[in-house]
Amino acid sequence: MRAITWFFWIAFAGSCCLFWWLESALLRLWLGVADPIQTRYLWISAASLLVFTVGYLLPAPRFPGLRTPAAVLDGCEKFSYVAAIVLAIPAFCVAIQFAVYRLGVSYLEGHGPSLLQQAVLYTHLFFGLMYVGVVRDERSNLRRIALVTFLTICPRLIVALRWRRFFLAQAVLPIVFIAIARGWFKLDPKRLAGLGLIALFILIIPALTRGDKMFGKDELGRPQIVTYFGWMTTLNYLQNDSDLRHSCPPLFVSLTAKLIPYRALGLCTIDVGNETGLPATIDRLLTKKYTNDIMKGTGGNYLLELYLTGGYSAMALGTIIFGFSYRRLVELVDHPSAYAGIWAECLSRALLVPRGSLGYVFERVPSLLLATFAVIVVWRSFSRFRRQGSAAL
Repeated sequence: MRAITWFFWIAFAGSCCLFWWLESALLRLWLGVADPIQTRYLWISAASLLVFTVGYLLPAPRFPGLRTPAAVLDGCEKFSYVAAIVLAIPAFCVAIQFAVYRLGVSYLEGHGPSLLQQAVLYTHLFFGLMYVGVVRDERSNLRRIALVTFLTICPRLIVALRWRRFFLAQAVLPIVFIAIARGWFKLDPKRLAGLGLIALFILIIPALTRGDKMFGKDELGRPQIVTYFGWMTTLNYLQNDSDLRHSCPPLFVSLTAKLIPYRALGLCTIDVGNETGLPATIDRLLTKKYTNDIMKGTGGNYLLELYLTGGYSAMALGTIIFGFSYRRLVELVDHPSAYAGIWAECLSRALLVPRGSLGYVFERVPSLLLATFAVIVVWRSFSRFRRQGSAAL
């Protein structure tokens, strides 16, 4: 089994541990107190990881037809490198502007990045990941890769220090997955330890800088670290909200929220606090029930999303399909492609599925594919125009 194959599985299993089992382990094994999660649901979630593994290991043919032609690779590599460098300037400006605003606002108050700010940051991320995914000769391009990596990560680090940590993870994880898949570095114990430190940095440092408490005692006299990890657990939703109902299946809504204008149609929407007409995904349904404040969102749980669709059968089948599809994505990032950055970002989003929805994983794929097609069309048009100009001379 190739390094990226088992590395992604370990990362996903670690995500399940963090969002499903860590609080229970701390309560049962460290403090020796009652765990609000029934043992039955711990076994169900463990079985779901096993089912995911079965789907992940199922054999399937590779798809060589998805490879990008060499001429297109060259054009995308040049275009995306320049775009990533140029767009780094507005990305840094936007990140600093947002961080300065958040300095005077507590984490659960105020607002997140505006649509314009997100457009700048995500466009910059798109070209940064496109370059890392499309570059072929990494040895001769090592300095360029390092520069683009630095410029892609830093603006999102600035945002994450005062906002949500996944802004940083969205840049770091795809690059790590591509680097491991391409064999840019070997996974020896030292490098694994380094990746572990990066994961701890993303998990802990932004939380501290935005004001979360991780040390000392909480109101009940328990270690604050246990309460902190308890805020992230989502297995309680599977246990307590199996009767959650809405007019539209949350799974269908989450998978189509970026394709169907639910707000304009007035269908499958929900109001959460002052926010109206939001697509009724599982995380918003739970937020409506528990906090009714989009800034204090609860997250979700894809197992509950599948269960509400069709019970345990849907949970098992959906998890197998999820695992199978992600093994294919792992295989698609191991060679240069104009789309490798998209697949790598999907892999990074999969690590949040234990506390989110399946739709969140794939929601950006249509827009990213269209953007990639547009880049290819622009490059080909420019190349054709340049050749015609040279021929005329």
